[in-house]
Amino acid sequence: MDEKEVMDLYMEYIRAFESKDFQTIANLCRTPFFASSPSGTSVFADREELVEGFSMLRNSLDKDGYVGSRLNVLEFSSVAKTTGTLFVDFDRMNPEGEAYFRGQAMYLFQKGAEGTEIIGIAVLDDDTVSSWND
Repeated sequence: MDEKEVMDLYMEYIRAFESKDFQTIANLCRTPFFASSPSGTSVFADREELVEGFSMLRNSLDKDGYVGSRLNVLEFSSVAKTTGTLFVDFDRMNPEGEAYFRGQAMYLFQKGAEGTEIIGIAVLDDDTVSSWND
């Protein structure tokens, strides 16, 4: 799997997440889509559920003052010709430019008939996607 293609796709995804562009997120992800964390797993069966799930998560971050993410580490691994992972260590930033939360996640990418898409996220801590599991 091509690292540059995955990095470009991820950067488009994070820009869409920050700007609440849920239609773009849905275009970048394949359904069914999973988000798994130590507290549980959510599966979004179709585009509508995916948009709703990301909307709930992103809107819940507004209450914390989220304005963007600082990406500390991006580590790509090609698992196979059609599959790759991206480890992401990030900080959530408030309007003052201060980090108020640090998280880590592993994104799974797969190349199919529609091109390369994000097929799931494994969150490596208990707090990052808790809003998806309420």
